[in-house]
Amino acid sequence: MVIRGIFFDAAGVFYDRQESTRAFALRLLAERGYAVDTAEGERHERGPAERAAMSGDITPEDYWDGFLERRGMAAAGERPEAVRAIVAHSDQVHALPGGRQALTGLKARSFTLGVITDTMYSLERKMGWLARVGVADLFDIVACSTELGVHKPDPAIYRNALEQSGLTADQAAFVGHDTRELAGARQVGMATVAVHYDPDAQADYYVGSLLGLLDVPIFQCNGQKESVV
Repeated sequence: MVIRGIFFDAAGVFYDRQESTRAFALRLLAERGYAVDTAEGERHERGPAERAAMSGDITPEDYWDGFLERRGMAAAGERPEAVRAIVAHSDQVHALPGGRQALTGLKARSFTLGVITDTMYSLERKMGWLARVGVADLFDIVACSTELGVHKPDPAIYRNALEQSGLTADQAAFVGHDTRELAGARQVGMATVAVHYDPDAQADYYVGSLLGLLDVPIFQCNGQKESVV
């Protein structure tokens, strides 16, 4: 197996938020006197509305409006301000260590680099977050759920990235943290590398940091012969 392309998840790999947007929305509800389920944590099953938003079928504003209404904020006049605050909070991203250094090192080895990302926001907004953490310009390919109408772990989103790159699955690896998304890449036939990973994540390789990607055996060389001058 010779790897020529490396595809990455974005959130949880290159950037994070001090407080997730979901947690922020729940805290906003609680601060305004609405009862919230404190057990509704980060690892939740995506419901129909969230899946629709990630597929681009509804806007993020519509998703968060429904999120608030379903949790008791019934007054339509109260929700717009809250929705604006939630959407603004989603822009508050911070870089996880080592992203630019790792990608620069991999690009120097002539790997094709790409992002396979789930989001309920526009591709432009997602790329803005990646630019904010200093890595957007290093990617050759982006497969975005709201653009394609499918989201991970649907095989179609991984295959779209492969098609864009002109690579087969056995020439590509997926780097991620989410158990389901790593499983989706493995189902397509891609090698998998876990970083910042869920406790139950299964992958071919595990690294403790983004800079650790430079030491993964399959990322030492992309199999292309260097030209002789």
